[in-house]
Amino acid sequence: MKRFLFVFILFNSLCSQSVESNHVGGPRDASIPGGYIGISYEIDTKKKIKGYQISFGFALPQFGSPGSGPYLFPGIAIGKRKISDHEKSYTYVDAQVVVMQGFWGGFGYGIAFMEGQKQSRAKAFGGYLLAGLTTEYMQTSKLELKTNLFIPYYHFGLALPFPGYHFYP
Repeated sequence: MKRFLFVFILFNSLCSQSVESNHVGGPRDASIPGGYIGISYEIDTKKKIKGYQISFGFALPQFGSPGSGPYLFPGIAIGKRKISDHEKSYTYVDAQVVVMQGFWGGFGYGIAFMEGQKQSRAKAFGGYLLAGLTTEYMQTSKLELKTNLFIPYYHFGLALPFPGYHFYP
């Protein structure tokens, strides 16, 4: 995880070096491209599964128009799920990519820690403003990703933006 975070920050720093801004004042003069911190709550009412997630992402300046988008955010998501019927829970860490312009969507891949074991997981998600749907997959064997218990999964969240030279209001 620490290695991935270091590589992500290094990659984002190198990418941001090649972009020039001709604007004066405001967030356009920032040294970072901008990004978001997302806080969300996910729930599956049929299977009584709920959880939360915190995600972080930085805008890629090579994608979209500064100030008007669409925006591409590579980032990291950290979360926890609780399965009420089985009284089990697990935590996870995902690398993810989000595309946003009012509507948002993306995919992620990572690992889950369930009952002392690491399991591969993948997800696809989409929505509009504060709500959306998530489909998650967990590895059931070394060669197979299988849909886990959370389809469809409802997502309610809030993304707190931090402006920069590419992502700003």
